[in-house]
Amino acid sequence: MKRIAYFDNAKGILILFIILAHVLSLCSKYYNYSDDFFKFASLFMLQCFFFISAYFSNKSKTPRKKRVKSLLKTYLIWQTIITIYYAFVLNIIDFNLNYLNPRYTLWFLVTMIFYNLLEIILEKSTYKIMIPLSIVLGLLAGFIPIIGKTLSLSRTFVFFPFYVLGYSAKDLDILSKITTKKVKIITIILSIIILILILNYNGILSIKILKGKYSYFDIDSINIFLAALQRLLFYAISIIVSIAFFNLVPKKESILTTLGRNTLYIYLTQGMILKTFVTEKILLDNRLVGTLLLFICAFLLTILFTKIILKFQKMKKYRMEVANG
Repeated sequence: MKRIAYFDNAKGILILFIILAHVLSLCSKYYNYSDDFFKFASLFMLQCFFFISAYFSNKSKTPRKKRVKSLLKTYLIWQTIITIYYAFVLNIIDFNLNYLNPRYTLWFLVTMIFYNLLEIILEKSTYKIMIPLSIVLGLLAGFIPIIGKTLSLSRTFVFFPFYVLGYSAKDLDILSKITTKKVKIITIILSIIILILILNYNGILSIKILKGKYSYFDIDSINIFLAALQRLLFYAISIIVSIAFFNLVPKKESILTTLGRNTLYIYLTQGMILKTFVTEKILLDNRLVGTLLLFICAFLLTILFTKIILKFQKMKKYRMEVANG
């Protein structure tokens, strides 16, 4: 499928937000950071990633079986690598190859495996059914205490509506409808108002709601229905802010385009790199300079490792082609 600069630019911006969000989150205790940036980024960051992934998956020429196999293989390899690294190099966990509980950022791969499998249902149904159904499932999942971090089930249900929207986007012509001048102005104004409210009133959306990996009982054991209402509000706000984001993404090719083409391995490696810096306390005392340097180092190292991985894959593919004649 021909690449579109607009979507690569979007992914490039999103991966930068993800790295920065993880930098600030991991350094929160060391530098005494608040969770304000995470709150802001959580309103659109992963939602837009899932939307874009589904958008291209809908018309993908790659067989679903092959896609699922590739995602599963990638997950098993990286879960093993990260577990070994955390256990024997950083010494921050006991060695346990538990493939049912994804390490740190690897939940994204598990969720994507489920979404690719769920496309079987999406193909046989219509957006009129699946969009409201996905929202209902996301809301109901919170009432089941056992749905949580295991196999990334909670996040799979919580973010499913955004995947369904992305999967339905071409048929509904969503992008052309949400990127008009009028919609752009309205959603940007609303996003600014939402941001101000959320940053000033903690009770509107809790961090646990934003992370999507907790049941309502973990969020508010006294009033689980209030937590359910918060999740519904989370959906509404995320849609508004995500639309504003898509209206601000540049359409012309740039350095963001190149960055957006290789976000998977950047995403997979940045967690290990950041954990290393924070665990080994390779941080400057100056908060601003230390944070900036950590972000730059993490970004450059992820780019380096991504290039090495892609080079290795290219060489492996070439050898296979030679071997097969």
